[in-house]
Amino acid sequence: MKEDPVHVLIETLLLAFVVYLLLVTQINNSGTKRARRKKRGKGDANNNADVELLTEAEKDELIREWKPAPLAPPLSPDGSAVQADAVVIHKVNGTHLTIQDGFCSSTGSESSSPTTRLVLNMASYDFLGMGATNQQMKEVSKAALTTYGCGSCGPRGFYGTVDVHLELERQISKFCHTDDAIMYSDGASAATSAVAAFAKRGDLLVVDEGVYEALQTGVTLSRANVVYFKHNDMNDLRRVLQEIHATDIKLGRKASEQRRFIVVEGLYKNYGHICPIDELVAIKRQYCYRLIVDESFSFGTLGTTGRGAIELYGKKITEDVEIVIISLENSLASIGGMCVGDMEVVDHQRLSGAGYCFSASAPPFVAVAAMESLAKLEQCPEILLELNENRRALYQGLRDIQLLEVTSDERSSIVFIRLAERSTISENEEEKLLARIARRCLEGGVLVVSATVGNDFLHRRPPPSLKMTITAAHTNGEIQKTLKILSKVAADVLF
Repeated sequence: MKEDPVHVLIETLLLAFVVYLLLVTQINNSGTKRARRKKRGKGDANNNADVELLTEAEKDELIREWKPAPLAPPLSPDGSAVQADAVVIHKVNGTHLTIQDGFCSSTGSESSSPTTRLVLNMASYDFLGMGATNQQMKEVSKAALTTYGCGSCGPRGFYGTVDVHLELERQISKFCHTDDAIMYSDGASAATSAVAAFAKRGDLLVVDEGVYEALQTGVTLSRANVVYFKHNDMNDLRRVLQEIHATDIKLGRKASEQRRFIVVEGLYKNYGHICPIDELVAIKRQYCYRLIVDESFSFGTLGTTGRGAIELYGKKITEDVEIVIISLENSLASIGGMCVGDMEVVDHQRLSGAGYCFSASAPPFVAVAAMESLAKLEQCPEILLELNENRRALYQGLRDIQLLEVTSDERSSIVFIRLAERSTISENEEEKLLARIARRCLEGGVLVVSATVGNDFLHRRPPPSLKMTITAAHTNGEIQKTLKILSKVAADVLF
């Protein structure tokens, strides 16, 4: 103490300050508890519930004031339409839809009553026309419904697996030339569960910023470290991977200490762009990453036999791409999703795929429907030729509409269109103009979609666009009708 009196003084002051804080905290806690006891009144049976109880009159008042959120949009004034701007689909008739619409007309006045009419469907993901033209698929589905009933009543790992589920997995894996396949109850669950099954906390996902909703959900639920690269930009992907490599060197970290994946779509749902799989495979090998490719919208539309973007670029599943996700809900016109790969990839998901373990399996009849569509795709390759001919005819006609610009890849069956002259207007103004064009096209008998996605869950919000799809079931006359109406409507709205 005599050698360092200043040090002793500082320690004494600090000790006194700590004692002061403890006393103040104790006093505040005691006062809070007394106040709570006064508010609580009698309390619960044990007199130790730290809650504020309400009187019966107060409860009744809160119940009277409570208004539940509406389960549906408000009715129109005459009570006959769901919403002034809504379109209700009553029936699918091949390439047409029977709809009831109560929308406001282009003049701004609300229609006096909703009407039911037939319109050309240019917004279906039934790319091969299986749902529109494959009557045999409907017959085998009815037979399966009679045999198995509607649902399988449980998750696949318990009592929800039926023989047709296993047979579809076998047929899909054979078609894709893989060891095995695993079926999920819907396409979104397949994308979400597959990503989250392999990437966990501490792993690394390098993701295209333009991935669609289901794939983005899987990325989020994985809780892995996520780095995004510019949409479909392989140069930016190289930059990102090089930066990660430089960080590894700086930290003395080995790449093998962390599971790393690149996540892309074969055909991007929200852009109509095709991923350059050949270049991507070379990059992932250079930096030692695994590759997850979602072929939900490219399966059945790309490649010489419809096996998707991987086939289009001459690559193979398991050899070049480790994990591939396929939706049964587009080209195969059924319900469900698949993930294909080697035996290890599939077996891992049977214990770690959340959608497989905890969701009820798909009804058996949808598995039968998917098998029938797959068989027709294999037996009738001319379906792909019809799809490609229709696609070329549509893109050729769109190029002649000077007011509009096609932004999707011309090999894509999902077509995205923007205004050709948009440099002088904001995206919000372009969105409104495109929405008017879509509405006027519907009035003219053709259903196209204003494709602006307002989902804040996406990492990148797609630009305002019109979206239409082309299928093998469309006729040349229907394509020409679409082009004629779109050209006329664009001229009317923009001038």
